[in-house]
Amino acid sequence: MISGMRKRVIERTARECRPQAMYGLHDPFCLAREKGWYLFRYPIGEDKTLGLSQNRSEGKVIFTNSSALLCREIFTFAHEVGHLLLHTQPNSKVFRDDKMFVNQEQEREADYFASCLLLPRDNLRNYLEDYCQVFQGKDIDALTIAMVMHEFRVSSQTVLIALRDYKHITSKQEQELAKMLEGNVNKYLRAVSQSDNTLLKPSNVIRYPEEFLKIIRDNYKNNKIPKKVAENFCAFSMTDFNSIFLHNHLDDEETFRKVGLT
Repeated sequence: MISGMRKRVIERTARECRPQAMYGLHDPFCLAREKGWYLFRYPIGEDKTLGLSQNRSEGKVIFTNSSALLCREIFTFAHEVGHLLLHTQPNSKVFRDDKMFVNQEQEREADYFASCLLLPRDNLRNYLEDYCQVFQGKDIDALTIAMVMHEFRVSSQTVLIALRDYKHITSKQEQELAKMLEGNVNKYLRAVSQSDNTLLKPSNVIRYPEEFLKIIRDNYKNNKIPKKVAENFCAFSMTDFNSIFLHNHLDDEETFRKVGLT
């Protein structure tokens, strides 16, 4: 359990970190760009690690697995932001979002931070009041859950937990709504979002900081890295090698070894 005092600290940290938005963050990943953090998104497989983060001396680094459902990837991103802001110092250990993580207290805190970042109490209440008719627990139904999912870019489970934690529904209502949504989330989400159900699909996107490509390009241009290194980066980033690296280059690694560049 997270103490009340610690929850207030986490809520304040999430509030101070969060970009201004009336309701939900339509592009939560923009937070990394705004903060100057290094964000990598790559589809490594749906059964692989969901995310990683580390606070390095060069800057904060976050990786998310875009093979996961988009709503899961967004929550993982927010979870890793929580680790970086709550649990790390420069050059700290790597936080890995998987079942093998041993510090369950820090995992619970990162989950709570993610909920506060993506679904702040006041923003959720305002959205319910403005768009979901009468704001009372008995009036929250499956379509309401889908509307909140679409606006705040989160899963139905995240919505139900937040509604319960913020005292908008009881534990019994949470269970009833979960049963109602089981197997039907896609249907309800499409009904409230003009058939947009991208939240429930993997994005499979590949994103990496632009400065990494510049570093690779400049080092290749100045004969500081072998062609193989540049080709490997292009394979990772799905970049056409010939369109980026036009330099006439010392190609073989043996030459690099002879001149001391590897």
